[in-house]
Amino acid sequence: MRKYAFVDIEDEVKKVMMYEADQEVYVFTYKTVEDLPCTQDYWFETLIEAEEYCEDRFGSLEWIQIKDPSQGESHDLINSQIHGR
Repeated sequence: MRKYAFVDIEDEVKKVMMYEADQEVYVFTYKTVEDLPCTQDYWFETLIEAEEYCEDRFGSLEWIQIKDPSQGESHDLINSQIHGR
């Protein structure tokens, strides 16, 4: 499961992405709304922990679901094939 949202608060962070893989969850933050690599990443044991972190840090977000990356593709890019990572 992967989803991202744009952050509305006045903050350095402009976009956040959540990626659930196997038994762990990653939260990626970005200083831009463009599809560029993240500036920070965080690791959580559960989806609930990651969602609570995002809610506490950024408030209520409107998440956009996207497909999981294919084998060998970057996890933090929406369309990793374009960026060749």
